[in-house]
Amino acid sequence: MSANLCVDGLPSVDPLNKGAIHLDSTCLEYHDRYFLFRGWGVLGGGFFALFAVALAAAVSYGFLQSSKGQVGPVFWGIAIMVLMCGLPALYALKAFVFKDAFRYTHYPIRFNRDNRMVYVFTGGARQTLKVPFDDAFFFINEDTGAGGNTVPLYDLRMHVLQDEKVIHTVSIGSDSGGSPGIILAHWEMIRRFMDQGLDALPFPPLGLFASSRVSVKNSFIIPFALFNGPLRWILSPFLILIGVTKYIALVTSKRPVWPKAVDAECRPANGGRVYKEPIMYGDLPGGQAGEAAFMDYWKKAEARARLVDKELGSMFPLPARL
Repeated sequence: MSANLCVDGLPSVDPLNKGAIHLDSTCLEYHDRYFLFRGWGVLGGGFFALFAVALAAAVSYGFLQSSKGQVGPVFWGIAIMVLMCGLPALYALKAFVFKDAFRYTHYPIRFNRDNRMVYVFTGGARQTLKVPFDDAFFFINEDTGAGGNTVPLYDLRMHVLQDEKVIHTVSIGSDSGGSPGIILAHWEMIRRFMDQGLDALPFPPLGLFASSRVSVKNSFIIPFALFNGPLRWILSPFLILIGVTKYIALVTSKRPVWPKAVDAECRPANGGRVYKEPIMYGDLPGGQAGEAAFMDYWKKAEARARLVDKELGSMFPLPARL
């Protein structure tokens, strides 16, 4: 679904909050989609690297045990094993672990309705990108994974264009599972904020529940929130492991800091409503009554969004798969 969402005639849906971490009269900020997947690279890359090192150590020990005092063959045998196993281990660390840990905890996206600009935290030498909201290309992305029969996942993405070429792409907030309609509701929250302002959003009953704060508790809440019922407890040993690696990935990373110029441009007027991310992921304001109102609105808005899935498919046909 690669058509630009900044068009008229889209199906009507209610706004849904998918990963907002700050909201006031001037600024709406989201974490990036991959924030929720942190820890997987540490888990996969770390396991592969440890396996390679263990294999090299075991074979080297075998060489030593059978050497019978012959130094030369043992030296070259161990050297070859270190290269054969060490190089894949280094590749796993670079390709997976170091792309997950020792980076930034998240890469936020900030929408400023006063000057109609979008700010993207990229890290690195560039640090931030600034693009006019009306010049960005927003679309519903379908991620089908590696297999042809894989259930698709949808997320909201933005292309930053320069001379009609894509120079950067960012995934905004969290995905919707298999419903493009829910991503349209995600987009509706952004569109309504930018065009009509904070008062046009249903806050409350909606509230900010996502948290980018690094803590042991938050690292375990996110993977466990993916499953319900008995399946959660069946998978609990694996989910605990994911929680541990997520915490490692986040605690070794730096928290992003917006440049002072960006903060100055996004500073809200005094006295307005400000919604901040909770300390613990999933906490909602208003206690039990606030949570009940949130869930009632969420279920109705999500059900309405799912009703437009087929309509979106006909409006934005997917390219044929090979």
